[in-house]
Amino acid sequence: MTPPEASRAGLRKAPDADLHPSTPVDAGHGPDPAWLSGRSSTADSVGMPDKDKQVTLEITLPKSLRKAVRQEAKRRGVSVDDVVVEALRDRPSR
Repeated sequence: MTPPEASRAGLRKAPDADLHPSTPVDAGHGPDPAWLSGRSSTADSVGMPDKDKQVTLEITLPKSLRKAVRQEAKRRGVSVDDVVVEALRDRPSR
């Protein structure tokens, strides 16, 4: 009978399995530490981007609130998106 380790040799985890495939590698000596910021991750973004990626968020809200946000944006001379982002950013996390 074959020992379990021998029959599963091809299923071992690669040494760099916790790194995203697009992680820069310095001549085969491992990932570039500047990109990893001290972290290893298989997430979409390995390093910290210069600016947060923008995503679309669709919400349903009362007309009165939409009107108030539009008025605030006009008063400040910014977009409705800017007012909403600022309101969400300033809200303390729970």
